[in-house]
Amino acid sequence: MRVRAGQLTEFSGTKGARMPSPTIVVRNLQRLWAAARGIAVDSSGYSLDLNDNLFMPLSEATLSEFFRGDGGELGLPGERGKMQALHSSSALVCNVFEYWRDRDKSVLAAGLGLPVGIVRIEFERKFPTGLPGNPPHLDIVLTLANGSILAVESKLLEPYGGRRTQGFKRKYFASDPGLWARFGYLHCQELASRLDSGEVVFRWFYAAQMLKHILGLAASGFPWELLYLWYEAPGPGASEHATEAAEFARVATADEIVFRSISYQKLFAVIRRLAGKSESAYLAYLDGRYFGQLGRISPLAPQHSA
Repeated sequence: MRVRAGQLTEFSGTKGARMPSPTIVVRNLQRLWAAARGIAVDSSGYSLDLNDNLFMPLSEATLSEFFRGDGGELGLPGERGKMQALHSSSALVCNVFEYWRDRDKSVLAAGLGLPVGIVRIEFERKFPTGLPGNPPHLDIVLTLANGSILAVESKLLEPYGGRRTQGFKRKYFASDPGLWARFGYLHCQELASRLDSGEVVFRWFYAAQMLKHILGLAASGFPWELLYLWYEAPGPGASEHATEAAEFARVATADEIVFRSISYQKLFAVIRRLAGKSESAYLAYLDGRYFGQLGRISPLAPQHSA
């Protein structure tokens, strides 16, 4: 698990061909998707109207949850929000999950591999760790029929963007015993220390962020599981990313933490198999925008930087 972080610019395609980074490929596909539908975007790939970037308008509950968040996803009056980006991970989250907020969620539960039903969906829910500053917050939290929660951290292109911060602020190591050790998570404590020192480096997977989520969830008092939901971008990075997520899962499992990792592509495949005709518009939107296009990419097709 010793991998040096570095700026990802290109990867090798078929027979040694050079291709742009996964972020460029996916961003270009999103621009093509928008252009085919007459959606106006600015030079940075942001839709001029938020609703043009969504399958359906956000409910009042969802809007309220995002406004309470710290990510600036919806922006301010006169300022665009991050969710308006065609490549926005929060737009992906909403386009997949918002649809099920007021519907029967059994298909979604099956796609997520849940043995019980989902009774509530929340976005941007915060889980204080007891430390000063803004607490970690999860992209989606699903309350299940048995009273437990499934906390979901979601990624689109973030893992493929190159160098990222691996360590922690000093407040995470100001106590003895350590914060993770207080909950009995000795393997997580060791990993946090090794990440902070640089002894262990994850190139693709956000291990430090996951460890912070574990602290917040452990302090919540709820029975919980943590799910890492990520997007399989083209190129070898996706496989390496999955390997790192599996390595983190081994650490979490050693501390008896229920941690799972699945791709959006696998989630969508199950939803598409189980959904009925009433979901045809939703399925067509997701397939046309996020999932069907990548399967038609030729490794030698010319790409242009966004």
